[in-house]
Amino acid sequence: MRKTVFILNLIFSTLIFAQNPESSTLYEKEYYNLLNYIPENLKTDSIHQLESPILKGSLNTIGNLKLYNGFREDFKLSENDKKWLENRIDQIATELFIDGKRILISAVGGYSGCPDKMIDTLRLNNIEITNLKFCHTCTDSYRDENFIRIFNDRMYSLMKIEPPNRKTKSFYGEYKGRNKYKLEMKLVLSNDRTFKFWLNRGHSSDFTEGLWKNKNDTLILNSRTLNKTDDISFVLSSAKWIEFDDLEFRLKKGKLTELNNGKWKLKKTIE
Repeated sequence: MRKTVFILNLIFSTLIFAQNPESSTLYEKEYYNLLNYIPENLKTDSIHQLESPILKGSLNTIGNLKLYNGFREDFKLSENDKKWLENRIDQIATELFIDGKRILISAVGGYSGCPDKMIDTLRLNNIEITNLKFCHTCTDSYRDENFIRIFNDRMYSLMKIEPPNRKTKSFYGEYKGRNKYKLEMKLVLSNDRTFKFWLNRGHSSDFTEGLWKNKNDTLILNSRTLNKTDDISFVLSSAKWIEFDDLEFRLKKGKLTELNNGKWKLKKTIE
């Protein structure tokens, strides 16, 4: 009982601190505003009968859901209540997306400590996304693991972005090679999941760009759709647009080998 009271006091003091604008930097205010943002259409759940009296309040922000979910084992919540919390995390991600907020959460901390700036911006598939960071010590990162997984899985799905897997980072970088006609090829895979490809013909270049994804060690390239302005630009230049439609490569020891017909091979030159 004492342990539960201590944890509840910790939660309440954390929530009060998060709502205190005094002596906060611009980034801290942005961070806590997002933690405490209540989605417009997130309704109080009056259908499910929760067993724990601890969960009787309105869990309607990232901040309070994160805290209660992180201590679910300490509170000895029933499986029914744990399932409700997981559904609520999924639900708040959906409602935030509907409100126009594109958010992905990452864990920071451990031995290296947490950065001063706990909120950042990244781009994936040409979508601007807020990267919200959860700080943890060397021993408590496990508390947020399922929150981050459930929230990010739903947000990736809604944004129609292939979530990263353990192999994704190994693809980042610049690759070079030559085709069967000895023409130089260059492929740049950026961490925002966009790519650029050039085939140097000496007096001109073939070019394309678009989005990439990977399924384990297989790279998949899809060119973006050209608009009228692009068409005019290519007519006026010496460049020729080429189209990649699910063009696949296998990555092995820093080398990409085309799988569609096996003609193209490229080697990583820059990480």
